Amino acid sequence: MNKTKHNRRLSVLINYASMIIILVLFYIVRMGILKTVFLAFEVIPLIAVILSFRHAFVKTGIWKMTHASFKKLDEREVQVVFKATSISYSLFAIAILVIIYIFILSGLGQIDALLAVSLLYFAHILPASIIAWNEKN
Repeated sequence: MNKTKHNRRLSVLINYASMIIILVLFYIVRMGILKTVFLAFEVIPLIAVILSFRHAFVKTGIWKMTHASFKKLDEREVQVVFKATSISYSLFAIAILVIIYIFILSGLGQIDALLAVSLLYFAHILPASIIAWNEKN
């Protein structure tokens, strides 16, 4: 595996791990396990999300490719984006079902704004993540 692909994969992992840390810390504070002051520490994973997003998706051009009109892409790019979007749709549907079941079974209550925004972000980066993970260049 070349260094570029390895770095992209690492950035994708950091991006997802940072989002999970933000959500876990928020819900730990919400359940009263930690004091509200610990929410200030969410700045650290938020910075990691921003930097890893920039490195994995913006600098590589993957974000632009996944959000471009199909008319502006060549045949190979259309196939890559279509495949990534198809896979990400399935993964997203499964993730949503798991999250809904977790909320129902654990008694966490309703899905709040932070989780909704996180899921929206997840839906947008998932096709780009699949491309960043699988493509050589």
